[in-house]
Amino acid sequence: MISAKLNRNYSNIISTFLSYLPSRLLVILNALIIVPVFAHVMSTGEMGIFQLAIGLLNLVCTCSTDWISKSVLRFYEKYKSSNQLDHFFSNTILITLLVYLIIIIIFTCFSDLFVEKLLIPKNVLFITMLLVLPVGIRQFLYQMLRVLNRPFLYTFSIVLYQLSLLALFFILTGFLPKVYAVLTAMAIAILCIDFYILHSINLKIKFSLHFDKNILIESSKYALPQIITNGSIWVILNINKYVFQYSKSIEDTATVAVSYLLVSSLLTPLFSSFIFAIFPSIIKKFELHNRIRSFMTNSIQLYCALFLPIAALFCYYSKEITQIAFAERYFEGYIVIAFFAVTLFFHELMKLFNIKYHLKNRTYIEMGITLLVGLICVNLNFYLIPKFGLTAAGVIMLSSMLLLFFLNIFTRIKDLHLVKYGKVAKTFFISVLITLFSYIFVELLFEPLDLMWFSILRMVLYLFACYILSFVFAKKLLER
Repeated sequence: MISAKLNRNYSNIISTFLSYLPSRLLVILNALIIVPVFAHVMSTGEMGIFQLAIGLLNLVCTCSTDWISKSVLRFYEKYKSSNQLDHFFSNTILITLLVYLIIIIIFTCFSDLFVEKLLIPKNVLFITMLLVLPVGIRQFLYQMLRVLNRPFLYTFSIVLYQLSLLALFFILTGFLPKVYAVLTAMAIAILCIDFYILHSINLKIKFSLHFDKNILIESSKYALPQIITNGSIWVILNINKYVFQYSKSIEDTATVAVSYLLVSSLLTPLFSSFIFAIFPSIIKKFELHNRIRSFMTNSIQLYCALFLPIAALFCYYSKEITQIAFAERYFEGYIVIAFFAVTLFFHELMKLFNIKYHLKNRTYIEMGITLLVGLICVNLNFYLIPKFGLTAAGVIMLSSMLLLFFLNIFTRIKDLHLVKYGKVAKTFFISVLITLFSYIFVELLFEPLDLMWFSILRMVLYLFACYILSFVFAKKLLER
């Protein structure tokens, strides 16, 4: 894929991406161990409750600490250039504490409702609430690692966290029920990582209690629409398991939950690392008034060429993947795995197209579109899942994401032309053909055998064929 024939943009994008890739590959490697372990050790009821709690944690962080940490990334250069970082960070901390106080109030008022409707124990909800602050601190610190360009520290901290989580889980299961054990292990591991990163980057802030309402207004104007945006995306990606649980379909809740956990644990770290690596470069180029249309187009082309074969793998080999990764009680997960993989591919790809809203501070447009699709998704889930079960969950998630993707593509911002859409469409189409040809070639070459190692071999050969063809046709695939 990396060829001297390709332009300078590709070289810069690839080098930046590769600096973060080791961390994500190690995350994926650990997930290949952790997810099957959880799937085999926990009962379906325990797995369902655990994933419902993690989903709520993600939602609360998305609507609270996540937008604060993203504001740090967006405005860091501005306050650094004006020598006001201490003032900016102090106000960021004050805003975070205020938000956490609101979370505690909401928990106090509504926890009983979650216990009644979703059958989640109140103690599990309480531990989940406690996790919000350390997770928020970690989000902030990871944004700082992006700003400071510390990929090795980022890598090491993630690996250390996952190993600590697994070790603590096995230790605590001797004293606590499994759901409590894993959530407590998460809390301890995250706190340790937070202190480790703080010590490593030697972040010194001259804290002051002087609250600057202008910083709050500026950050809120940029980021608060993202609460609705990210909350609506969370709905698209997660609402199905809550609908199953609300309907008392405990087995389906666990199947959807563990299937999504596997796919997201393997694909999201890889796909998002690309966005994670290049987002600061795009912001910097834009702030310096550099022309970024070619850079953006090349980034999207490269994303498709690199990751479409991997997303397609989960479509072509969904049954084999579930049989390798899960206990028999979760084998029906093959029904939804393909839908989840393609959904996550378009979700991360959409972030590249939606950078336009962030560059022009038009995030309210993204908010309106996502809210509309999120509401449609909720209604479809409640109407169709009771009738069609797992199939409906997969179809609704993918169709909602595709609707969201295309609505955002067709929304243009005046005087901002970031992408050459014809070039992107050509790359996508060629990538699809490459995956299809590679799959047919591998299946014709080897007669399927009912052996785990043979299934793994076929998947490896499929990926090998995809990337060999991508390299051979790199000039056509990534044509400027």
